[in-house]
Amino acid sequence: MKNKLLFSWILSMVIGMDAFAQSSSLYPNDYLSPEFHASRRAAFKEKISDKGMAVFFASQVRVRNNDITYQYAQNKNFYYLTGLDEPNAVLFLFKKPVTILGKTDTEFIFIQNRDPFKELWTGKILGVEGFKQKSHMEQVFTYDKLMASTLPIAQVDSVYSLYRNEGIFGKYERREEPLTRMANMLDSLIIAHNKPLAQRSTMQILSKLRGIKHPEEIALIKKAAEISVMGHNDVMRSIKPGMKEYQAQAIMEYHFKNQGSEYTGYPSINGAAGNACVLHYITNLKEIKAGELLLSDCAAEYHGYSADVTRTVPANGKFSEAQKQIYEIVLQAQDAGIAACKAGLPFSGVDAASRKVVNEGLIKLGIAANDKEARKYFPHGTSHHLGLDVHDMGPRTLEAGVVLTVEPGIYIPAGSNCDQKWWDIGVRIEDDILVTQDAPINLSAGSPRTVAEIEKMAKGKSIFK
Repeated sequence: MKNKLLFSWILSMVIGMDAFAQSSSLYPNDYLSPEFHASRRAAFKEKISDKGMAVFFASQVRVRNNDITYQYAQNKNFYYLTGLDEPNAVLFLFKKPVTILGKTDTEFIFIQNRDPFKELWTGKILGVEGFKQKSHMEQVFTYDKLMASTLPIAQVDSVYSLYRNEGIFGKYERREEPLTRMANMLDSLIIAHNKPLAQRSTMQILSKLRGIKHPEEIALIKKAAEISVMGHNDVMRSIKPGMKEYQAQAIMEYHFKNQGSEYTGYPSINGAAGNACVLHYITNLKEIKAGELLLSDCAAEYHGYSADVTRTVPANGKFSEAQKQIYEIVLQAQDAGIAACKAGLPFSGVDAASRKVVNEGLIKLGIAANDKEARKYFPHGTSHHLGLDVHDMGPRTLEAGVVLTVEPGIYIPAGSNCDQKWWDIGVRIEDDILVTQDAPINLSAGSPRTVAEIEKMAKGKSIFK
């Protein structure tokens, strides 16, 4: 009888483990590893003072309207260091071990507890044991354990944090949220003990760490870029006069979701004709007419990392002569910018290389009289760092492992001081570039950039055409 019961127990365990394995295989398994997040915590701790305390809060839950919240988006610094994608949590890091709640260590995290009622409505909460298993962190507590007396604030010489700039104080909330309580408590402690808040040093450390991407981060950015390319290529194949800007957006974002992207990296920009001259146009309501260009600045976010890709395509599949001339200038400017993406060169050199080409091209066409006037038609910078944030942190001198955009543009709205044939032409071309010790790598190269390639792609078959 005992053997029979033992066999049944073992069988149930095996079946349970097999079911768990099958269940796990139903979900993505290419997230950043616990070892990655642990290495980032270790790197941050190494750069703070011997008696320093670093504090990172999760992002708050944001209300969209009434009692409906936006889909939760984690604070990127917190995610970088923990891998936790839940609210109501705070991470403490110390360079040297301290004792908190009877445990001696250099890292402690306070998180939300399991709650069957909440989980009924919004899904599973990891809780202490779940997060320990996920993160391999040892000192994990529920946030109700965090009190003013919990922290060894008297031993601290500096507090490394950005919490005062993250909008997590809720002075006029109807009821104090856990995150707000913890932030208010920490702030009161820092003020009462007169501890310096090293915000600038915190930003510098994070910029250095996050600016140089590790191979597993590059893999996720590359995946986001490849997903984005699918959307852009299908818009090229499906665009036609009479389509609405939002329909181009829908085609784009279908491919993002279809390939496992959790979010768009930023609100999708799909502007035709004059709308292409509005840099962050996101209304996307206009009908696209024959002879117009559509500028699509859209990209996927994958497992927290964003791409940023822009293509400009003709509504009827073929560029007019005027559109082609402007497009060719922007393409040459982008090529010059990409060539400047080399380790050891200044970040600002990418903009200088691209802008020189745009300025010379506009002056040659008679659209601008000089460099100062040309800047009206190219009013933004050529590049920004890319990673967890679409406008990410990064160094001012390029290094291997930096990922940045190269996105020159020319925008000539109606009424500009030039020949009317140029009016309502807006062109931007943007790709995601990885700096290496050798030649730069275009992570979004799978989407056509030249006039001939785009016109050829426009003849292809789309599932939406």
